[in-house]
Order: sequence, then structure tokens, then C-alpha cells
Amino acid sequence: YDMIDYLNELREGCLEAYTGIVQGLKGDGEQPNADVNLIQPHVGHIMSFIEHIALDEDHSDENISACCGLIGDLCTAFGAGMLPLVDKEPIQGLLTKGRRSKATKAKTLATWATKEIRKLKNAS
Repeated sequence: YDMIDYLNELREGCLEAYTGIVQGLKGDGEQPNADVNLIQPHVGHIMSFIEHIALDEDHSDENISACCGLIGDLCTAFGAGMLPLVDKEPIQGLLTKGRRSKATKAKTLATWATKEIRKLKNAS
């Protein structure tokens, strides 16, 4: 059990916490609940955290899965405003890596997040 494993587990815990907060505030209705706007000021920081993980070559499949799921959740919560934040090389690279992953969860979440981004691009 070394520093890399520790860091990856710590990051995964943070990503899961962010995901829980986003999903909890967004609600499960067709339209996002207005409460989700409480985290709007933090979205840039969340995305730079994901970018930081994307640029670290030691990230785990679990990190990729959690990042992709959170990206998808943020896109469904905040719509087209997310496009400039997800249209960056590290984020796109992470999604590509997820889609090519041998881990089913990473592949599924990366594919879903990519579809959510595509929906936003087509709508704007």
C-alpha cells in the first residue's frame, strides 16, 4: 500500500462526495432542481480537480470512472455552460481513456458522459 494507492483512494472519495452533492441537489426530476445552483460557484474548481487527475499518469480505473460520472452529472445539471469546461484536451483525453478502458464501469460512464456532452453541443 503506497502513496499512489492512497492518493487514488483519496481522490476517489472526493469525487464520490462531489457526485453525491451534485446528484442530491440536482434531484431526479426531468429538469434539475434549482438547489443545484448552490454549487455553481464551485464547478470551475471541481473541473480543475478532474483535470489535475486527468494529467496524473498514475490515476486508477476507479478515478477515471468517478471523473467521467461526475462530468456527466455536471453536464446534466448545468447544461451548455459546461461546454467550455469540458472542451479541454485533458478532459477529452480522460473520456477517451475511459471509453477504451477494460473496466466496464469506466467504459459505461465515459460513454454516457460523452453522449451528454454531445447533446449539449447539438443543442447549442
